[in-house]
Amino acid sequence: MDLLINTYGTRIRSSGERIVLWFPRTNTKREFAARRVEKIIILRPSSISTSAVQLALDHDIDIVYLGSFGTPIGRVFPSHPKGITELRRAQLAAASSGKAFDIAQQLVRGKAANQISYLKNLQSESGKDLSREIIQAETMLASLRLIFDNPRGREQLFGVEGYVAERYFTALKKLFKFPGRRPRGRDKFNSALNYGYGMLYNEVERACLYVGLDPYLGFFHSERYGKPSLVLDLVEEFRVPLIDSSVIPLFLDKTMGDAGNFTRTAPGSYRLSPEGKRNVVLAVYSRLNQTVRWDGKRHSVKAIIQYQV
Repeated sequence: MDLLINTYGTRIRSSGERIVLWFPRTNTKREFAARRVEKIIILRPSSISTSAVQLALDHDIDIVYLGSFGTPIGRVFPSHPKGITELRRAQLAAASSGKAFDIAQQLVRGKAANQISYLKNLQSESGKDLSREIIQAETMLASLRLIFDNPRGREQLFGVEGYVAERYFTALKKLFKFPGRRPRGRDKFNSALNYGYGMLYNEVERACLYVGLDPYLGFFHSERYGKPSLVLDLVEEFRVPLIDSSVIPLFLDKTMGDAGNFTRTAPGSYRLSPEGKRNVVLAVYSRLNQTVRWDGKRHSVKAIIQYQV
C-alpha cells in the first residue's frame, strides 16, 4: 500500500505499529498498519514526526518527497545501505565493459518496440491511419542489428531512439492536438506527461536503492554530477506501458480537458492543479497496481519494475 499525501498541512504521526494521518482542516484522521505500507509519498507541504520516521524505517517504508513536476526531490531511507559492495563493483565493471553497450542496445530496442506496439493499439482503437509513422519506426528499429560497439555506436543508438520517438509523437498528434514532445514543455499534454514520468523516476530510483545498485552509474546515459544515469536508463522500457498508456487516454477521453486540471501560468503555459495531479496520480497508480502476466506468472506492474531492476 502506498500513502499519497496530497492534502495541504497533513500531519504524519505514529501510534504503536500504525501510521496515523491527521488532517487539520477537517480534524479527521486515518490509521494504517505499518506492515501494510510500502511508501509514503509526500506531494504537498506536510509534517512528519520523528517517531513516524523511525517506524517507517523499521518497516522498510520509503518516504519520498515529490516536486511540482512529479520528480523525487528527496527521500528518507536507513543509514545502512542496501546491497553489498561486491554488487556495486560488478555494476562498475559492467559499465566499463562491452556489456554496457549490450544493455544500452536492449534498452533502446525495448523502448522503441513498446512505442510501436502502442501506436498499433491506438490505430486499431481510434481508426486513425498511423501506418506511415509505424512503418518508418519499424524500419529504424530494424537497423539496430547493424550497430556495433565502436566509437560511433552510442551516438547511433541515440539516433535510433530519437528517430523512433519523433515518429511516435508525430503519430500521436493525429489523435489530439499538442505542440510535440517537449521534456520541459509547459503545455497541458507535456505538463501531465512529465509529471507521470517524474513518478516513474521515483519508482525506479527506489528499486535501485532497494536492491543496492548505484542510481548514478548507468550504461546508456552519460554520467554527470547529480544525474541519476542508471535511473534514466531503466525508465526507458517502462515509459510507454506504465506512463503513456495511463496519461494519453486521459486526453483521448477528454478527462484532462476540464479547466480545473490546470493552472495557467503564462500564454500557452500551464501547470497541473491539485485536481490535475490527482487525476494523473490515480491513473498511474491504478496501472502500477494492476496485475499482469510476466515471466510466466502473475505480478503487479510495480513488482515487475523491481524484478527488472
